[in-house]
Amino acid sequence: MSDHAKPKKTPKPPKAHGWMAEYADDNQLLDAARKVKDSGYTRIDAFTPFAVHGIDEAIGIKPTALPWFTLCAGFAGLTVALTMEYWMNAVDYPYIISGKPYASWPAFIPVAFELTVLFSAFTTVFAMLGLNGLPRFSSPFFSNPKFDRTTDDRFFLWIGSSDKYFNSEKVQSLLTSTGALSVEEVREDDSPSDIPKPIIFAIIAGILVTLIPGAIVLNMRNAKSGESRLHVFFDMDFQPSRHTQTSTAMFADGRVQRPPVPGTVARGELGATDPYTLGYDPSQTVSTDSATAAAKLVSFQQDGEVAGDESKGAEASETPAVEPSETEPTDAEGVAAEEVTADPGAQPAADEAAPAAAAGVPNYAWLTELPVEANGELFELGRHKFEQHCALCHGYGGYGNGLVAQRAAELAQGYWLQPANLHDQAIEEQPVGRIYYTITHGKGKMGSYAASLTPEERWAVVAYVKALQRSQNAQPSDIPTRGDIAQ
Repeated sequence: MSDHAKPKKTPKPPKAHGWMAEYADDNQLLDAARKVKDSGYTRIDAFTPFAVHGIDEAIGIKPTALPWFTLCAGFAGLTVALTMEYWMNAVDYPYIISGKPYASWPAFIPVAFELTVLFSAFTTVFAMLGLNGLPRFSSPFFSNPKFDRTTDDRFFLWIGSSDKYFNSEKVQSLLTSTGALSVEEVREDDSPSDIPKPIIFAIIAGILVTLIPGAIVLNMRNAKSGESRLHVFFDMDFQPSRHTQTSTAMFADGRVQRPPVPGTVARGELGATDPYTLGYDPSQTVSTDSATAAAKLVSFQQDGEVAGDESKGAEASETPAVEPSETEPTDAEGVAAEEVTADPGAQPAADEAAPAAAAGVPNYAWLTELPVEANGELFELGRHKFEQHCALCHGYGGYGNGLVAQRAAELAQGYWLQPANLHDQAIEEQPVGRIYYTITHGKGKMGSYAASLTPEERWAVVAYVKALQRSQNAQPSDIPTRGDIAQ
């Protein structure tokens, strides 16, 4: 043997951990625990297969200090949160959020609550482990085969060797006198405490393996590659899609491009040819495409009057344009050279047609009769919607003197346009379709109400406006006679 060889350590005998007594039922355990406690011992513990009521008082277990750790941690979390929020929002970077002051303590409550719970939860867990001496991978009790029955049908009482009154012989004698089935000494585990080297190497290797994915990701983020990225989850990166104008076996007709589903209506095109939703009859309105605005076979009106003939504005607005006859001369593009309307004298000259088109509205074939039944419910709906959307500017009487108009007149800022007086002759003579069109598309500074009012509600407002105009300009002939009432 070499002189330099390390001498082997002499194994020390295991230390005494205490004495353990075994009992058949919980009543014997309680009696023994009270007797041991009355003898002055404090390092006592009991092991039972189920909860035994009264065992805490029998062995003298004092209330744990764990709630105090939790309370202190909660106060610490609350203080940290409030201090942090005050510093961030009121000192380091003052910032007003939703009109609140810099130090808005009510607004700080959510974060303060979260940190209070966070600090309390972590402290409770770690303090519990520390007060119980955990984690422990082995216990001296596990070396006794009888202790396995503590989860089945046996009850054990233990007195620790760390008790200040501990004496091995006296403790053995005391436990024997309690009527225990067996009394045995518990010694510390004498197995080596050093971690085997293979386990150490395995731990180190595991740590290194966990670093590999992070290193790969870090390398990818700081390097360039001409290859496509890895697809762990394909998601929608690869789909069985086909190019347009190609064939496919997915559908019976072999076409990639699918025709619209029968009955499909393009967005915004629902009711595009229905007089009920337009306010005019498109089948009776001339719609001609020409190279110049002057060649359009429509007349234009502004504020209910046809440009170029104010005396015949109402008549022209109510008369639909007609198609040109086959005998009229045409230009090279087949468009009528002369503008044809119900009243040719009311049509503006070719040089004036473009400005009129820009400022006015096409003279469509406006509806002259309500497309809905005029009854009490319709007029009540129209009154409600008129007072809700229109009266603010036009006034409840329709004279253009609503609250908004009155306020604008007081401000006298110059750019305000007076709302239209619905009792002006030009507006009173407008067909119901023309009024509906104005409500739908707006005019001047009045915006469109198509998004606010349904077609039914718009027609109800038109009916109410006509009734409002009639009420403000009633004639004696409008009063029914007794005979009419009787009928």
